Amino acid sequence: MNVDDVKNFLALKGGDKSVTDALAKADAVASKEIPKTEAKNYFDRAEKYAKDHPDDYEQISVHYFEVAERFVGTDLSLKAQKLSLDAQQKQMKQIQSEKEAERQTLFSKSAAVVSGSAAVPSADALRTAVVSVRKLFKEDYAKSKATQKRRLIAKLIEQVPATKDDAVTQYALLSEVVELSASIADWYTIFTACDLMAQNFTGIDAKAKKKEVYSRSRANPTVQSIIKLLDNPEDADANSVVGKYFCFEGNTWDVGLPLLAHGSDADYKAAAEMEMLRPAGAPQQVELADKWYALGKKGRPGARESMLARAFSWYKQAEPSITGITKQRIAQRIEEIDGLLPMTNLDYDNLTPKQWDRLRGSIVEVSAGKDRNDTSYSITHGQRVRVVPNPTDTWTSDYFSTPITVNWKGYRASRSSSSLSLSFGDFPIGAMVMQVEQGKVAKPGIIEGEGRIFLGPYAAGWGAGGTGVIRVKLIPVTDDE
Repeated sequence: MNVDDVKNFLALKGGDKSVTDALAKADAVASKEIPKTEAKNYFDRAEKYAKDHPDDYEQISVHYFEVAERFVGTDLSLKAQKLSLDAQQKQMKQIQSEKEAERQTLFSKSAAVVSGSAAVPSADALRTAVVSVRKLFKEDYAKSKATQKRRLIAKLIEQVPATKDDAVTQYALLSEVVELSASIADWYTIFTACDLMAQNFTGIDAKAKKKEVYSRSRANPTVQSIIKLLDNPEDADANSVVGKYFCFEGNTWDVGLPLLAHGSDADYKAAAEMEMLRPAGAPQQVELADKWYALGKKGRPGARESMLARAFSWYKQAEPSITGITKQRIAQRIEEIDGLLPMTNLDYDNLTPKQWDRLRGSIVEVSAGKDRNDTSYSITHGQRVRVVPNPTDTWTSDYFSTPITVNWKGYRASRSSSSLSLSFGDFPIGAMVMQVEQGKVAKPGIIEGEGRIFLGPYAAGWGAGGTGVIRVKLIPVTDDE
């Protein structure tokens, strides 16, 4: 936590004198006059920090700047000032490099894949390994729905790094990922699996392998554009086609947005460029939401819903900071979009009240006064249940005798343009957590195991207590989810 975080937390305490006194002492320490004879000690500490944290340019700059400011007129002050400026320049270069990396697309990044060292297995060895993989996941292979195949693909990918000491099986896993992905037109997973093959095995050219696999589905317009981008990552028309696929069909916006930004479609390009600037101001967020709303209203089914959902998300971010007639317009848009979006591909972490109301499941009330609320809902081995808290319900949790009113996600402190969790452990203060019996504690989502489901506020051993309840729906997860 920095001073801004402390002040945010302080606001929740309503001016608690003990904390304001502590903050005043901290300010006094920061402004205290230090004898110039201490300059060497301060400089040595800054130098040690720079040596121990060579890539943390921001804090290196701060440490040297402190020396320069505290001991003005000394030789060490001038030296520290120069080192602080050097660190700032390196940080600016780092930020610029990161921005340039963000603008790279899936295809321009892939050009840098380095070949691995393991030998590609023989055809006979590969066939034997594939049989073993299919036998091990026999129950999963017996399922034919696309969602079921996606779960199997995820399981196989999860095993790839764990099988690094068995190159033949590792190659068999990746081969099966490619084949399964092709069967459900999952073009992104094919791409990444081919890169993994090239990274782990010698003699495999990632681009050639992709062309080999994609050529089997050459009739597909998206695949045609993917093949073009493999040879020319800057093909504007192809970037537009593939970017739209990844954003609107694949729902992988982080992959699709850079492609749209390199694309030939001016409207989508403009929206993607704004997205990549990560607008933090409400007016800019509303402008971006308006763009996706306009594009969504004239888009084809499927893509339309995806764009409207994107607009909805940006409107919701902007809404708390907007006033006047614009706020009324945004509220109307949110209400309109909420009624248009289907109950598919839901973002369960950011549901609207209407979406939560439409979900079918058992409702339980979770009290802030107990760290383990027994829901009386039991599951058996292999059964899965989705835990979905109400998005607007709140409770008040007590930490350090401080009442903090939050929703199920807990308290988040703001620092600069990013969002940080103010937490003691793995979860934000006051966040809801779930577990089966004495099993692993996790944030609400899909849970499995054997026994009763318990829910409660995250305590972290700091003496949790509080008032209020948050309603939760427990929804059995079907096999095709």
